[in-house]
Amino acid sequence: MGNLRILGGTARGRGLRVPESARPSPVRLRKALFDYLRSRYPARGSFLDLYAGSGAVGLEAASEGFEVTLVENDRQAVRVLRDNVRRLGLPARVVEADAGGFVVRASRQGDKYQVVFLDPPYDADLSAALAAVLEAGIVEGGGRVILQHPKELEVPFGERRVYGSSAITIMEV
Repeated sequence: MGNLRILGGTARGRGLRVPESARPSPVRLRKALFDYLRSRYPARGSFLDLYAGSGAVGLEAASEGFEVTLVENDRQAVRVLRDNVRRLGLPARVVEADAGGFVVRASRQGDKYQVVFLDPPYDADLSAALAAVLEAGIVEGGGRVILQHPKELEVPFGERRVYGSSAITIMEV
């Protein structure tokens, strides 16, 4: 529980608390993801972490200078996320909400994000979660949707990268 750390940015090396319900993104995946994002977004921008869990990805984004919103519906995870944000002093907003409901509200409000990261529970309907984000129109033109999923899942579009038993698929909008 105490060995999950921020890899870069202002909070580099600082530890994160991890809720029991979380499945944190692997270190190799996070490192590669942020190497990619640094090259695409030198000025950073807005970052939405749906199904935030431990917050490892979203808090990494905040440490790297993105304006971050973390969405999670598990109460214990939300408490841990808020504690991590406070302890690390990172500028991130934690929203306790169902990801699908949040996406609908964000769409109605006209909210837009440069990067939307989805890491739903692997037993969830990953295609439906991805479709909801794309259909909601909450990603800025030229922005990215990044889906973390089991490597066995084939997403028919986007750029796929595999890291151990996990993969990410990156789609430009």
